Amino acid sequence: MKSKKPESSRLNLFYILQVLEKYTDEDHPLSVAQIAENINKDFGYLVLDNHLISTDTVKRILDELVDKIFPKGINYDEAAHQYGYCICCVMEKNGKFVSYIAEEGKTQPKKYYYLEDDLKTAEIVLLKNAIETYSYFSEEDVTSIVRKLISLRPSSFPKRKYIDVAKEDRDENSLLLMNIDELNDIITHNNCAKIEYCAYNMEKNLVPREGYPRVVEPIHLMWSNGYYYLLAYSQKYDDIVSYRVDRITDIEEIERDNSHLIIDFNPVQYRHEHPIMFSGKNEKVVLLCKNTESNHIMNVIVDTFGKKIRVSEADDELLIKHLGHKKEYYKEKGIVWLKVTFYSALDGVELWATQYCNECIIISPQESAREVKMRLSQGLEYYK
Repeated sequence: MKSKKPESSRLNLFYILQVLEKYTDEDHPLSVAQIAENINKDFGYLVLDNHLISTDTVKRILDELVDKIFPKGINYDEAAHQYGYCICCVMEKNGKFVSYIAEEGKTQPKKYYYLEDDLKTAEIVLLKNAIETYSYFSEEDVTSIVRKLISLRPSSFPKRKYIDVAKEDRDENSLLLMNIDELNDIITHNNCAKIEYCAYNMEKNLVPREGYPRVVEPIHLMWSNGYYYLLAYSQKYDDIVSYRVDRITDIEEIERDNSHLIIDFNPVQYRHEHPIMFSGKNEKVVLLCKNTESNHIMNVIVDTFGKKIRVSEADDELLIKHLGHKKEYYKEKGIVWLKVTFYSALDGVELWATQYCNECIIISPQESAREVKMRLSQGLEYYK
């Protein structure tokens, strides 16, 4: 039943916060009059005349909030983290919104926005783009996830621009989300998993690989090289191996202690030690890498192996031994050879070095250098 008088003033703060959360963000603050207008629009049905709150009441409550709880000089992000939200008071200056300062803003109307300790616009865009480019999510999965992400932003956020997703080349029968749910539960329960791991046949259908289903001990779920992987200990290989989650078609939880679960597993470190998701023990690797003004080889090396690598300019002794000339010979040609040292599983490094054979060579371990030479020699045979 509608009341003749406005609701208790104890609810006014609730109305203000609801409107600020719904309609505002850093780029879309509202004036006191606009906040009052939206409160009466959204909650006016509670009273007979649809006028629930006055502009003066909104101004008084907001002044108290920003003076006592969120005063000038406070770090808005820290306050949002501490309280769960923050009310920011701003004014327009040179076409931008800046923190309100009374001395500078005597003729400028105050505006307010709601800052919540949740996903920011840039974070949502980043996650949306990452999910959308992964073709093993179905269109329905991507749309559902993106809608949920966007719902965390206020109504001023341009939703339509972000809800549209790429429709082509998607696996519409994807089990990916279901697999992630099941595997995450198994890891949480510290149990083992029996998985059916598959490969594509000529008809582009997934068919079981030889030796599966197989029981493995799940360790971690992670992205790498544009795909989503399950890392698990395999008794067959006595090592951590990787499985593409989109190629697992059946999962069964086995209530048996997972003795190889790594509590403090570091996916970033693992990714750099396994540039291609092949298993293998870490060994010391030394590369000679050709650096020129145009090839930006350090970008490739850091992207692949991380920043824990050791890099120095190769000396004359090393260059003469492996390439036949001193440093000055190459510098005259605009080339500086770098000695790059790191630890990694060898299979992935060998594949990477084969791909970048015109820029880098493996000088240690020797068996990896021989493996790359053999691959290149075999490949050349097919091009004759």
